[in-house]
Amino acid sequence: MRRRLLDLLASPCCRNVMEADCEWSGDEAAIGHLICKFCRQRYPVIDGVPRLLPPVELAPGVAQTRESFAWEWLRHPGPRPDEDRAIFLEETQIPAADWRGKLALDAGCGMGRYSLAAAGLGAEVVAFDLSEAALRLKAAAKESDKLHVVMGDINHPPFRRGIFDVVFSLGVLHHAADTQTAFRRVAELVRDRGLLTFWVYGKAGRLDDFRTNPLREGRRWVARHRALAWLVVALRHALSDVLRLFTVRLPVRLNYALCFPVAVLGAVPLVKYLTPSVHPDFRVRLIEDFDWLSPVYQHHHSKEELRLWLQEAGFTVLKVLPHGLVPKPGMLARKTDHVRN
Repeated sequence: MRRRLLDLLASPCCRNVMEADCEWSGDEAAIGHLICKFCRQRYPVIDGVPRLLPPVELAPGVAQTRESFAWEWLRHPGPRPDEDRAIFLEETQIPAADWRGKLALDAGCGMGRYSLAAAGLGAEVVAFDLSEAALRLKAAAKESDKLHVVMGDINHPPFRRGIFDVVFSLGVLHHAADTQTAFRRVAELVRDRGLLTFWVYGKAGRLDDFRTNPLREGRRWVARHRALAWLVVALRHALSDVLRLFTVRLPVRLNYALCFPVAVLGAVPLVKYLTPSVHPDFRVRLIEDFDWLSPVYQHHHSKEELRLWLQEAGFTVLKVLPHGLVPKPGMLARKTDHVRN
């Protein structure tokens, strides 16, 4: 942990500034505590990573989600810089040149693929996650003064309000107990005129709304057969819900084993569109299937819901994320109105 991080942090208990009781070596601390200046609650710094979980017991669903994601991302085959960068730029909808010099938060970083992508584009990045998967970034953070790693709960973010130029959260908020509450917590961290970019799991929703979903290039059959695509998405979602009635109750290891046959089906023509992942690499498909089937919380939303949330939080929508067959509601928005939280 670098001293610079103290300028960004706020205690998750009281949202007050924090002071450090650490063993410093120059500008870095590997061990010690961060202390809330108001209530004096202490939070450990272990191996250079602040563990800023709120001083309450995690709800069972949150604890299970933390365990499953730690299992998942600690087994992911690892960053793929070129692929990760391309996906990152597509999904954040922010041009590469616009990242340089920005202070950015990766809200729900997992093992940090997109944190590394943002840092590689010249941003100073805080990689933030509930699970120990974030610890995969420790080595990279020690090598770069522009990358920081923080563990904590997205519903109790340990950061000062209005501090970040950009907050991005890619495929994360729908795994909170309540997506809109998690959205509000990260939205309040964006500075005035700053950017918020995120996407969540989509749903078939109303056919009239589905017809207006933006599509990526090359999805002509979806554009020509919107009603059929809508039915396929609804069927896929229904099958997933039935399967998840069982999978979320399984032990993590058994759930992971179940994902092997699902990953095999992800390469079968036509059938693959009913599975969570169609990634060409079996190992990635396996992890993405586990990501879908294991967390207790998995909410689905429409672009209409996201627009309303952003409007209520004082943001103006700049871009809407195009997708393929399955809706992937995502938006890039600018904070334009000061909203008291």
